[in-house]
Amino acid sequence: MQNTLSRRRLLGLGAAAGGAAVLAATPAGAWAAARPLDAGWPTRIELPVGFHPGGVATDGRAPYAYYGSLFGGDVYRVDLTTGQGKYISPDLGEGNAAAGIRLDCHGRLFVSGAYGGQIRVLDVTTGQTLASYRMTLPGATIADVALTAGAAWFTDAFHPVLYKLPLGPTGELPTADQVVTVPLSGDWVQGGDGEVTTLGISPTPDGRGLLLAHVLDGGGLMRVDPATGVAQRIPMGGATIPSANGIRLDGTRLYVAQSDAVGVLQLNTEGTRAAPLTRITDPDFDWPSAVAVHGDRLYVSNFGPRTPTSTTPYHSTAVPLVRRFTTHSTEERA
Repeated sequence: MQNTLSRRRLLGLGAAAGGAAVLAATPAGAWAAARPLDAGWPTRIELPVGFHPGGVATDGRAPYAYYGSLFGGDVYRVDLTTGQGKYISPDLGEGNAAAGIRLDCHGRLFVSGAYGGQIRVLDVTTGQTLASYRMTLPGATIADVALTAGAAWFTDAFHPVLYKLPLGPTGELPTADQVVTVPLSGDWVQGGDGEVTTLGISPTPDGRGLLLAHVLDGGGLMRVDPATGVAQRIPMGGATIPSANGIRLDGTRLYVAQSDAVGVLQLNTEGTRAAPLTRITDPDFDWPSAVAVHGDRLYVSNFGPRTPTSTTPYHSTAVPLVRRFTTHSTEERA
């Protein structure tokens, strides 16, 4: 099994402690959150002991969240109305992980397998593996996943590439020889050997591009053309997003999981510009690794303490989404 240090490097969290404040350009008191519609639901969700959560996905049609484990790659489903959960897929054993996870409209979970180099597609109801793909680049480390109209896209923490799983007209999964490796170019700067360079990925608001969390040089965002792999650095008003891990788009708002907070950015429709809005903090956060949206809440997967063990307790935190801002129009700033 990978050691603790490599796990922390995979998630891009190790450099965050003591780093510069994220979104320093944000005025104090710049936002006010709307009252959650689901105010009676629990705000703290206890996950299984030793689970070590990576990614999280929510179901837009039902009150469920799905958490992936970095210890074995199992998936745990939680009823958001009660906080109670159960495993829907088994522990796959040493060398397996579920670092990033997304749910599509066909009831399938797309799972990035981290340091195992594996991509899996699961039936969300049964947990059955529908397809499995293993990337062959040396040391391939599949960090996160995003879904677009015609494909599932995966990042590699240590290689300047994206992996594309093209989907058929009605969502048919590809065969192994149809998986495409897309090299990143343009403004893309790759870190040195063994240095985490990218983790989180999301579609742009208009669905025509991809957003990647680029963790070098203090942390920033890149917009990638899916057809060419050409990356364009996104201006962020002088802000940085150090230790950026999982990212999640909600309309034109981008939520960025970081070591001690969730950063919030306002994007334009094309995803070519971003304005810093705020950073969400909560005493219940414990190294956020990923975020997902359900209703008026943001569900934060907490990576947990620096030395994870098989007996370490873990939890997820629900906080209100950022809905209203008391400053001038953020649409104008973006």
